[in-house]
Amino acid sequence: MEQNADLLTAISGKPGKWASRSRKLSLPKQQCKPAVDMYCYLIAIQAASLMPPFTHRQVPGKRDYNRCFHPPYDVDDQGPVCQRLLEELIELNPEAVVDLHNTSGEGPSFGVTTTYDEKHDEIVSLFTDRLMVTGLRLGAIMETNTEQIPVVTIECGGAYESVADRIATDGLERFFINRELFAEVPTDYNIDLYFNPMRIEMQQEATLNYGDSCVQGSDITLKTEIEHHNFCLVTPDTLLGWVAPGAMDKLVAVGADQTNHFKDLYREENDCLYPRSNQKMFMITSNPEIARSDCFWYVVRAE
Repeated sequence: MEQNADLLTAISGKPGKWASRSRKLSLPKQQCKPAVDMYCYLIAIQAASLMPPFTHRQVPGKRDYNRCFHPPYDVDDQGPVCQRLLEELIELNPEAVVDLHNTSGEGPSFGVTTTYDEKHDEIVSLFTDRLMVTGLRLGAIMETNTEQIPVVTIECGGAYESVADRIATDGLERFFINRELFAEVPTDYNIDLYFNPMRIEMQQEATLNYGDSCVQGSDITLKTEIEHHNFCLVTPDTLLGWVAPGAMDKLVAVGADQTNHFKDLYREENDCLYPRSNQKMFMITSNPEIARSDCFWYVVRAE
């Protein structure tokens, strides 16, 4: 569980013997024998093996596997791998799929789905008590979710936080040993729900830095400790960073409607960047490479 490098997909089938093609998993400090057949996939092995180990979510110059679960699949080496995994999912017809990650910055755990119903609620509750329901489509395996095969993503927390390892281990153990995954009688799991998050991104020609003050020559300078705002209430007087003249036009807030809402969400005052209203920000990263190639953070309004 390091730096979002490995994609672990755990697939739960109908009650039966341990799958013959799999080996018994040893969860830390405890042997765990699944109650049903399980199939586990570690995909980004090459990225995880780059030096220093477990610090890359993708091989430089190649796509993130978790952006390749949609056609066309023949544009690079990553597409066919994802296509084959989806074909296996159809063949296996599992009860559920869990896509397990670390977050790219410090912060608490949460789940992500494209659909909210009792099944998704029950799966996510095995790992965490926060759930994002998104209409964004990025090519993640979570987006292959169907009524027959519920798929959820679990972000366990920061890669270097021991609590994230415990969340992953404990959640997987509950997932593995639970013979009846879905209760006959609906249960209220008291999960905090966040709907329709937006992605904060920058255009390719923009420049980015992190610092405790404005970095000269940079379009955007985000505060060094900005990831500490993960899942905290951010108010209009919260300083997020500094922007050079014209930089506000190089930033976008993308929602499911593919409209840029950035200037509806953020304002510039004396070259400083502030929210316009109360917000919850999450998946904030202090890794400039991830911020440039993927996004700065996700955000929901908190009226």
